[in-house]
Amino acid sequence: MYYYVNQSDDPYYNQAFEEYLFEHAPEDDILLLWRNRPAVVCGCYQNPFAEVSVPAAQKAGVAIVRRPTGGGAVYHDRGNVNYTRIAPKQSDGADYGRFIRPVAAALNRLGIPAEFTRTCDISVDGRKVSGSAQKIAGGRVLHHGTLLYDTDLTALRALANGRQAHYETKGIASVPWPVDNMKRYARMDTEAFTQALLAELAGPDGVRCALSAGGLSEVRRLAEEKYRSWDWTFGKTPAFSFRREFTWQGRELQIAYEAKKGVITAAKLPENLAYMERALVGLALRPELLQAVCGALWEYFL
Repeated sequence: MYYYVNQSDDPYYNQAFEEYLFEHAPEDDILLLWRNRPAVVCGCYQNPFAEVSVPAAQKAGVAIVRRPTGGGAVYHDRGNVNYTRIAPKQSDGADYGRFIRPVAAALNRLGIPAEFTRTCDISVDGRKVSGSAQKIAGGRVLHHGTLLYDTDLTALRALANGRQAHYETKGIASVPWPVDNMKRYARMDTEAFTQALLAELAGPDGVRCALSAGGLSEVRRLAEEKYRSWDWTFGKTPAFSFRREFTWQGRELQIAYEAKKGVITAAKLPENLAYMERALVGLALRPELLQAVCGALWEYFL
C-alpha cells in the first residue's frame, strides 16, 4: 500500500488534494488520512441550503464544501479523522465492505469495538462513528469516510442539521442517525490516534509518497478555482422551492421562492414587501447579496 501525508486542515485544499490523487497518482492502492478545520461537507447531489444552517455557519466562520461523491452532509473539525482509499475497481457497483472492513478491524486493534453496519457505516455500541461514500471513474474507486474521534458533537448538531422542513428539493436528503465519538475507548489524543490508525492501515510494508512541486501547485489551483467557488458549492444545487412562515416585528409573515442552480427564479413576499419580488428574481442565493437586498430579513431566506 502507498500512503500520502497531508498536514493541511484547509477543507477546500484537502478536497482538491484527494481529487488530484484520484485523477493523477499512479499507484494502484492509495491511503490518505486527513483532518479539516470546522466545515460542513455536503454530498454532490445535495442541496446545501437545506442541509446546512448557512447563516449560522457563516457567522461561525465554518466552511461549506461540496464533495464529488454522493451521500449526506457531515461535519468536520480537527477531532474528526477522514480516511481515503483509492484502488482499482473490482465490480461495476459500489463495494463498501471491501474498504470499510479493514478500517473497522484496525479500530478493533486499537481497542475500539467498531463494527461494519448498514450499507456504508461503522458503529460502536449502536451509535454511528463513521459514514462513507464512493466514486467510480477511469477504472478506479475513490472511497472516503469520516471517523468521529473527538468531534464537537454540539457543533455537528447545530450546523449540519439543516432546515429541511422549509424546502422541497430534488436533492438527496441526509438521514439523521445517533452519533458518538470514539476517544473514550482508545484514550489518546487525536494526533496520536491518527498516527496509530495510519500504522495499522498501511502496515509494515506501507510506502510513503509525496506529490511533486507541480502536483502541489495543481492542488492549490483546483482548491481555489473549484472547491472555493460559489458555482461549485451552491451553483450545482438541484432545483428547489422554499416556503417559510415566521413572526417578525410582531407580524405573521410568509416567504416563498423557487430557485435553480442557486439562483432565485420566482419569489412571493408579504404584501407590504411585494415591491421587492422583482429585485429578488435572478439573484444568487449568496448571504451577502440577500442581506444587501433584504436587510434584516435575509436570514429567513436560508
